[in-house]
Amino acid sequence: MPLPRLLLRADGNSHIGLGHVMRLLALAEILRDEAAECLFLVREPSPELQVQLTEAGCAVLTVPVQPLAEEAAWLVRHILLATDVLVLDGYAFTYSYQNTVRGAVARLVYLDDLHSFPLAADVVLNPAGGLSLTHYDLRQPGARLLVGPAYAPLRSAFRQASSWPASTALPDTVMVCLGGADPTHQTRHVAAALLALPSVAQVHAVLGSAYSGWDELHSWATQQPRLTLHRSLSAAELVELMRRCGAAVCSPSTVSYEYCAAGGGLLLLLPVADNQHDINQYLRATGLALPYPSAPNVLTSAEAGRLAAQLRLRQRQVFDGLAPVRLRQEFRAMQLLAPPFHLRPVRPTDSAQLLAWTNDPTVRQHSFNPNPVPQPAHEQWFAARLEDPNSLLLVAEDAASGQPVGLIRFQAEGTEATLSYLLDAAYRGRGLAPLLLLAGTRMAVHFFARVRQIVGHVQTANVASVKAFERAGYHQSAKPLTPAPDSVSFVWEAAEV
Repeated sequence: MPLPRLLLRADGNSHIGLGHVMRLLALAEILRDEAAECLFLVREPSPELQVQLTEAGCAVLTVPVQPLAEEAAWLVRHILLATDVLVLDGYAFTYSYQNTVRGAVARLVYLDDLHSFPLAADVVLNPAGGLSLTHYDLRQPGARLLVGPAYAPLRSAFRQASSWPASTALPDTVMVCLGGADPTHQTRHVAAALLALPSVAQVHAVLGSAYSGWDELHSWATQQPRLTLHRSLSAAELVELMRRCGAAVCSPSTVSYEYCAAGGGLLLLLPVADNQHDINQYLRATGLALPYPSAPNVLTSAEAGRLAAQLRLRQRQVFDGLAPVRLRQEFRAMQLLAPPFHLRPVRPTDSAQLLAWTNDPTVRQHSFNPNPVPQPAHEQWFAARLEDPNSLLLVAEDAASGQPVGLIRFQAEGTEATLSYLLDAAYRGRGLAPLLLLAGTRMAVHFFARVRQIVGHVQTANVASVKAFERAGYHQSAKPLTPAPDSVSFVWEAAEV
């Protein structure tokens, strides 16, 4: 089932930079094939930005400049539909703004860096790791928090590069990128400091079209033979440059993540804005980057090459290229309503109920083994599952009546868990299967901390179950992960909890 209309609201210019818009552009690229329509809402977009957004397959609507409270009301009156998914990225979209637009759309998503005010969004996405619900005041019931590189939207060129072999470039070639707009004009100072180091052979400074000091910087750069300036590089060109630079000085923002994904190396962080605190802390604390003040010692050290290789290895582990899959999972799943049941672990007293469900003719028809299960074999199997730490069996109970609704079970082996599920005959045909799959998957991901992939196998003829997996956010594997004929396999990509 495709996503409804996807609306993306962010602004960008030479004063505030283009980070918010570029982040939503990356998200639009990931979700473009999932959505019936993609529409960017931007104040005073430059001609260059409009071209960039439309080339990504998104329509652009210019939002009138007005106080934000009035803008939110204007959107509700003239633009928003009850089926829309609205995504906001910007610090001005505070709780009041969110609360106004939330009632006019199906779902509200907010991309956040600061966790500095209450939020009314259904989903909050913060690319920085090391955060939890304790850092947030989420006012929307059932709101989900997605944090870390596992959910960081990156442009397609960087997503592709994350699957390539890691770069082998030496750290004597250094890239400097402090954001395309570099509003604090630090590029020249950093480049000069790097050029003063005898171990640095070449410096590449990258800026965007929104940078306002280009002429002055270019005039200075002509006197620096070991410095090359780059302006308005395409994503593919930036990937190619990053893979030639074994070291980089970046702001702790999306560009740092892009460097890690492109091939990585000796990443040195220079914060240039308050909103970069969380990513700065995360990248340094997890061994993915070093602080920029250490550059003179690190880049002139005989251990620079070894250190670059060490950081690169860790970067490749974290930036695994699966963020787009996880984001598509979450955007599909957010369309589901809250389940009218709750899940609990099985109890020894559930044995008879489970056997009755197992031998239901419809359940056997869609099982890979259609033969009825004898009671002694079931009891032996059930007792073993209760004692097995790699097994998780969850019973769904109707929230109103307390009646058993169905069962979902997971069997973990290493970093993979296999699931199966069933519904009681009285609860079939109500659209509960995707709700059971999603609720069970959420619990399994937390129960099995080491599991990174959950797999379900379905007979091709079981169309209802195929659709249930798709609605729950699972994606179909390119080939069945089971030898059973006439079957398909569905996969959920989990992130570190």
